[in-house]
Amino acid sequence: MTSNPIAKLSVDAGRSTGDMRKLHGTSGIPAPAPGTESVPDIRDVWKDAQVTLVRSYDWVSRLDTVDNPKSLFPDWSADPSDPASYNFAATDTWVRQTRSLGADILFTIASEIPFNKKPVADLEKYEQVVEHIVRHYVCGWGDGFEKAVRHWEFGDQPDFGTLHFSGTPDQFYQMYAAAARAVKRVDKDMKVGGPCVAFPLNEGPFREGFLDFIKDHSLPLDFLSWMWYGDNSRDPLDFRTVAAEVRAVADKHGFSDAELLLSYWSMTGIPTAKFEDADNAAFIAAGAVYMQDSDVDKAIFFRADTGADFHYNFTDPAGIFEADGSQNARTGAFRFVGRTLATADRLAATGGDENGFAVLAGRTANSDAVRILISNYAIPEEYLKARDRDVFKFQVPIGTHKEDMSLNVPPRRVDAKSAAYSGYELEVSDLPWGDGPYQVARYRADRNHHGELLGSEQGEGASVTIQGELPGSAVELVEITPLQS
Repeated sequence: MTSNPIAKLSVDAGRSTGDMRKLHGTSGIPAPAPGTESVPDIRDVWKDAQVTLVRSYDWVSRLDTVDNPKSLFPDWSADPSDPASYNFAATDTWVRQTRSLGADILFTIASEIPFNKKPVADLEKYEQVVEHIVRHYVCGWGDGFEKAVRHWEFGDQPDFGTLHFSGTPDQFYQMYAAAARAVKRVDKDMKVGGPCVAFPLNEGPFREGFLDFIKDHSLPLDFLSWMWYGDNSRDPLDFRTVAAEVRAVADKHGFSDAELLLSYWSMTGIPTAKFEDADNAAFIAAGAVYMQDSDVDKAIFFRADTGADFHYNFTDPAGIFEADGSQNARTGAFRFVGRTLATADRLAATGGDENGFAVLAGRTANSDAVRILISNYAIPEEYLKARDRDVFKFQVPIGTHKEDMSLNVPPRRVDAKSAAYSGYELEVSDLPWGDGPYQVARYRADRNHHGELLGSEQGEGASVTIQGELPGSAVELVEITPLQS
């Protein structure tokens, strides 16, 4: 009987390969707010994970195109120049919560789906309303905020059949133009972009057509946003693969300076998805590691909360907390990723692969900690088989309406079988504080651990060898810190 192999890992703590990329945004509801009083307060985890960017996404921050008491502008017969015409309370609470954690905000301008997907009737008034919302969160208008938001995204999956937008592509383009003008009129240095396409590999009016319109009308596009889930591949390398094509499309249309913003990413985006907690945790960590070497400029994980959905009235399985706010392996993985990405310098590391055994090492700005993130994930066997066509067809039921969808997907990596490592031997050399005493702490997220300390040991010298069992699916964070001699 042959035992599973041990991964041989090496980290040179004295050699930076560049800045660690801060791709640790998220979306979700971190604490109770008007209209979401039932959610638990999970801000301490977001703070520990050092979240960098939060998308307002689709709960209390919707700007509907029809009258809606929950919308930021609830009555379209009202005066856009009167602060009393707006419904800022819930969003203001969320903005304060997010900013108190030191995170930036991606504010998404879109209708309250699934109840309304209509284009706006009065485009000129719409532009005025958007401008006043921007002024509220940037210039303090209407007892608002000073420079609380720098990134403004227009659109939320307009290519998702008629479930998110029921107008024509040209109506969508005109709404983007109005929103972009409004944002830049307030402050030309703010970032505006969109449209958060659901199917970034599908050619069509909300990809090529959208870019052509912006180019032809000399409109600003500081970032191109899109989303991707791993439901049809369970492959954490997908985000890098898809980003490469999105980058090529943007460059071809003359937008080489536009950033790529991954508005949603997760292992699953299907409301009925089934998975093991530990498998998803390892996928999250591996996906985050692989994105370090991708064309993605900003990434927002979906979703770092309980999954409570106040539009569709169900619990989204993509949430990484239990209903009462308690943690699981996914929560632990999310925290480990954040703490690793919060380091300043990425370090040279060898021994990982691109088939799920992912390794990322970093050193803090003042060299008082070295962190190594290790994920042992395996793509399930059924996802290592080639498809007849790289097209995923599915149907989305919303009430009595059913929408047929067709999503182009990357070819499956049939040769991406896991090495099935049962553990690792990690050599860390050239510790930044020299040959003095140090402490090694190991944290674990797997079937039996939710991110807690697994154990610690002390030693002395400029290098250290660490051995650990790590059967999949599992994630480990190794942290080495100096001790006072």
